[in-house]
Amino acid sequence: MKCPKCNSEIQTENINIQADIAQCNKCKNIFKISENIEDVIDDNFIVNNKPNGTWYKSDFNKTIIGASTRSPIAFFLVPFMLVWSGGSLGGIYGSQITNGEFNLLLTLAGIPFIIGSIFFWSLALMAIWGKVEVSLDNKGGKVFTGISTIGITKHFLWSDVSSIKEGQANLRYPGGKGVSLVLEGAKRISFGSSLKEERRYYLLRAVKSVMNKNR
Repeated sequence: MKCPKCNSEIQTENINIQADIAQCNKCKNIFKISENIEDVIDDNFIVNNKPNGTWYKSDFNKTIIGASTRSPIAFFLVPFMLVWSGGSLGGIYGSQITNGEFNLLLTLAGIPFIIGSIFFWSLALMAIWGKVEVSLDNKGGKVFTGISTIGITKHFLWSDVSSIKEGQANLRYPGGKGVSLVLEGAKRISFGSSLKEERRYYLLRAVKSVMNKNR
């Protein structure tokens, strides 16, 4: 076991299973074993046992671990958005274009519908073509969430990461359980909340196995 604060090895004599506590000799941090047990190296993990919709690519310099966010929720979101955004935006702005008239109050009233359409269409497209991909090397890596090359990228260094675990998602996706993967350390990076449970779990174990090799 390693210290969740400074990542130093915990000596056996400093681990009390019955009391559920351990102490780090280096930084004197005292922590609960049950809250950090998932940081123990999983020697039984096999990267090639990939669930559908995941991939693992590795060469001498880089490892890429990814999972598709494809979900059956798309069968609901796409028709809903065609009706909702088409009706609301078409009624608000289409009528002005057709009549050749500009209505300031009506235009301003349509702004929330534009924001809502952008948000829900992004969810719908993620449910069809989206992915979460983690690229890793010996210094650190990056987490990409998006479609093709369009999306959000978050960078990190191994020296800034103390652990990776499941945590509460910042944003709950339709059909999701509100759970994400979290890189804890100098900064908190949350990702993968749109993934199915088995895909998210594979990413957790795969990234953790690479992280343990780079310690």
